[in-house]
Amino acid sequence: MRVTNQTQINNAIAYMQTRSKDLARFQDQVSTGLRVRTPSDDPAAFPALQQARSASQRLAAYTQTIDDTTSLLNVSVSSLLDMNSLLVRAREIAQEGADSTSSDPIVREALAVELDGLINRALQIANGQHEGKRLFGGTALTNPPFEVATTDANGRPLSIVYVGATERARALTGPDQTTDTRYVGRNVFQRPGADVFQSLIALRDDLRNTTYDDVSRSTALNQRIADLESARNAVADAIGEQSSHLATLDAFRNLTSEVKLLADQRIGELSATDYAEAVVKLRETETALQAIFAATSRLLQPGFLDFIR
Repeated sequence: MRVTNQTQINNAIAYMQTRSKDLARFQDQVSTGLRVRTPSDDPAAFPALQQARSASQRLAAYTQTIDDTTSLLNVSVSSLLDMNSLLVRAREIAQEGADSTSSDPIVREALAVELDGLINRALQIANGQHEGKRLFGGTALTNPPFEVATTDANGRPLSIVYVGATERARALTGPDQTTDTRYVGRNVFQRPGADVFQSLIALRDDLRNTTYDDVSRSTALNQRIADLESARNAVADAIGEQSSHLATLDAFRNLTSEVKLLADQRIGELSATDYAEAVVKLRETETALQAIFAATSRLLQPGFLDFIR
């Protein structure tokens, strides 16, 4: 087979194109710090790289959910602590009203007025929100979970009912791992024998009851103290449960962060540029490309025989 100048030129151009691609690839590795970005960069390493990236993305999503859930439960626990403090104050009012020295109707009315404020505050707490979603409505996130069902002639609440969902909201915080986030308010504030609202309303009405003598009033208010204590215990149970969730989430987050760090390190091992090796290959490719340019330039110089042919 005859090798003509055109054949040599075509071969030289093909070599230049190949080396130019290599040069661009090594320059990209040095400038971006990434050795593998497409399957063609390293067919053997690319599947493992994709697997490590997927794992890192899943772990990042879990971490974000854990952070969001932690923030939500912190707000919820804070609300429950406010309710507990409210019930403590209500218990103090009941004790003061039961005291034989509090037979003055003016004093009792002042205590009852304070109870009106506590009832309204308790309703606000139970209907509380975090980022526009209800804390104690279970899976019902939009509408207030508690509403006033009946009022007296002065518009004061006589009964408060739960109208939220019957199931707790949950968040996926790990592989096959969920955490309860938004509780069913009825199970927190209106447990049988431990109804926050009814205890407060009954205490207020007993303070305003003008038919009681001192003994009857003291007996009734002492019963309200027991009711309030039961309501506090129910709230305390929810505080303890959510606090336990927060401790578990903290452990989950630490573990998830550690595993994600390992996944990210694996990504770096598979995809990161070995700068020393890349720079050496870059220099070698530049030298080879310059040699091809020099050889090709000589091929392109026409000789005397080429001229007279």
